[in-house]
Amino acid sequence: MKMEHGSIYRMLAAALLLLILCACTPTPSKVIPPQPLPPPAFPPQKAMETGDYAGFVADNQKALTECGGEGKSEGSQCEVALFNLGFAHAYPKSPYCNYAKALHYFKELIQKYPQSPWAFQAKAWIDLMKKAAVTEDKRRRLQGRLKSKDAAITDLQKQIERSRDIDMEIEQKERELLK
Repeated sequence: MKMEHGSIYRMLAAALLLLILCACTPTPSKVIPPQPLPPPAFPPQKAMETGDYAGFVADNQKALTECGGEGKSEGSQCEVALFNLGFAHAYPKSPYCNYAKALHYFKELIQKYPQSPWAFQAKAWIDLMKKAAVTEDKRRRLQGRLKSKDAAITDLQKQIERSRDIDMEIEQKERELLK
């Protein structure tokens, strides 16, 4: 059987086209669903949820001692412990809330570990505490002014009552004189 050159070329072209088409079709790939990211690590969260600030403070004081004292050695354990202790004393709902102590721990953290992400959070907390202190000072001053104004109002009301009593006495004496 004799084949013509043209039909051989057509068969080769068809085979080549079939090969190209098969190579270009996408192969089904396994679709991996996106995995949810783990929640960000925020050590104080457990204490906030459970209310066990005593255990939280004790654990972090122990961790601070084990890592060499208040910032004496390098390491993330010290950074986290200093931040946690600062947080426990800065958070208003904590029974350990004491801004002076919080400031001490946060400043220690910033001084010893200035590039730590915990130091940047400590700076934010310091700013918040400063603003809270200014707000509290304004509140106290306004409350004092309000008490002062309340006292002035009470005094004026008493004076008005005395004036009314005097006016009534004068009216009564005038009536008596007219009789």
